[in-house]
Amino acid sequence: MRNFLEKMTIFMQGRYGMDTLNGFLLILSMIIWTFNIFVFNRLAHYIIMVVQMLLIGWVVFRALSRNITMRSAENRAFRKAYDPAKKWVQLTYQRIRERKNYRYLKCPVCKAQLRVRNVKGKHNVRCPRCKSEFEKKI
Repeated sequence: MRNFLEKMTIFMQGRYGMDTLNGFLLILSMIIWTFNIFVFNRLAHYIIMVVQMLLIGWVVFRALSRNITMRSAENRAFRKAYDPAKKWVQLTYQRIRERKNYRYLKCPVCKAQLRVRNVKGKHNVRCPRCKSEFEKKI
């Protein structure tokens, strides 16, 4: 086993490997595979299977590529869209999880997201980013 791992390490030297885009493409291909289980039309089944195989082929091509600058440029372009979407999903999940204890507000001046305890009444809220104060009724 150790000999195999050493050979794989030598083979992968100078190659790009895995990154965020490859991980996303692998997860997308798994989702497509799961969806394809429930497709009973033979032609649609084969078309979806071809799309899935193309995605897996693209992942393998990117992982084994020696053109590291091009692959990292692709990953940077992907991350420009992926990171804000991931941040939005994480914030939404956090807001749902903490909906009983906290209320989320936007600062009227700088539009920053503020977290305030969910206690009835009027609150004087101070934005930590722009230092403006405003009154909010909960």
